[in-house]
Amino acid sequence: MPVNYWNKVHPLILHLGTCFFILSGIVLLSVGKEAFAIDYIEITNPKFIPVKVGVAYGAAPEEAEINSVFKANLEKVLYFQIIPATKQEFEQSDSIVFHLDLVFKNNPVELKSTLWSHGKSSPVSQELFKIQEKKDLRELGLRLADWFVEKTLKFKGAATSQIAYTAQKTNRRKNILLSSYDGTVIKRFSYNLGSNNLSSWSFDNNNILYTTFTRSTAQLAIQPTIRLRAKILAFPSGFQPLGASWHPDGKSILLTLMKQGNADIFSYSLSDAKLEEIFAWKSLETSPQMSPDEQKITFVSDSAYPRRPQIYIHNLTSKKTERVTFRGNYNSSPKWSPDGTKLVYERQKKGFFQIYKYNLLTRRHTQLTFGRHDSEKPDWSPNGKQIVFSAKKKKVPKLYYISSFGGRAIRVTKSANDIAETNPVWSK
Repeated sequence: MPVNYWNKVHPLILHLGTCFFILSGIVLLSVGKEAFAIDYIEITNPKFIPVKVGVAYGAAPEEAEINSVFKANLEKVLYFQIIPATKQEFEQSDSIVFHLDLVFKNNPVELKSTLWSHGKSSPVSQELFKIQEKKDLRELGLRLADWFVEKTLKFKGAATSQIAYTAQKTNRRKNILLSSYDGTVIKRFSYNLGSNNLSSWSFDNNNILYTTFTRSTAQLAIQPTIRLRAKILAFPSGFQPLGASWHPDGKSILLTLMKQGNADIFSYSLSDAKLEEIFAWKSLETSPQMSPDEQKITFVSDSAYPRRPQIYIHNLTSKKTERVTFRGNYNSSPKWSPDGTKLVYERQKKGFFQIYKYNLLTRRHTQLTFGRHDSEKPDWSPNGKQIVFSAKKKKVPKLYYISSFGGRAIRVTKSANDIAETNPVWSK
């Protein structure tokens, strides 16, 4: 539950020119030798079927390993389906849109990749990937996946990103874990005594901030992503931290402090532990998030009606505060998109929490998830094209990816059924 103190193939349109041809209902546009750019928003169509990508590689075990990593990461993009196919099978098939030829060599360790698109006589793109040692084959697969996404979808891939989240085995303490984008590499991050939750990545990805709960108190901890030792932050007597997020400059944080039953929002300087009050209304204010351009703060308040939280945006330049949600009795967990033009958040609707997106430019709210189960705590991918969230479709919640435009969702990890996954946050 949220903060407890408040009881498809649709016709594919490829956008780069005037010369086009039709394959099995898929419209392709191209100019010269430039790569195609797929309209990723088509993923929202109920009849969308992932675009088939044929991959051919030799008998070397290294090539099979690289392809396995490539496949696992590319299919998390939600737009592609990777299948084995020779160049001849690709040319004779109308259903395979892209084809990838992989050639691996030793001494030096390198991978030559050639990308073909149906109907073109010359490659769309070629790339030579190099690594220092053969033990870094996974890195080749990750770089290949990001390269493929950029050449076909025209935005940066997220294969090298990570998800920090809260994991809890039945009747055990909560801990912060780190998952790779493809969900195949998972590491425990927090080792503090108590229950660890509510993590936040610094904007340079060098540190993670999280809350440690014990039977008697709550503390904020900052832990470098490459070390196990965490630093506990100090606060004046009587103040209890309830969660925090990073300022883009990395020198301060925004946090919620509870005192005598009231929750207010503060800024906290990491160099001298100085507290600065930002919102101290008579109501409960929580979940502060600074915009990437450092000009706005979004937060949650029940000032309009007790225990019915709504989302607000405060402009630091004009000093004006604007309420942005008016429908639903419970709107919470807002997160800024990487470009600062949108928010993603959760709203309770007909007894269940669903993920919504708010566009600051159009002032439009769009529902992204549906179903008779809770979907909560969303966050954006570094490229702004996907959202990670926690959904309780069965007995315990699990992490899922969805396009930032909506559409189908896919599991992030393959964790055991008795492990609950909540509060995911994406690296920057």
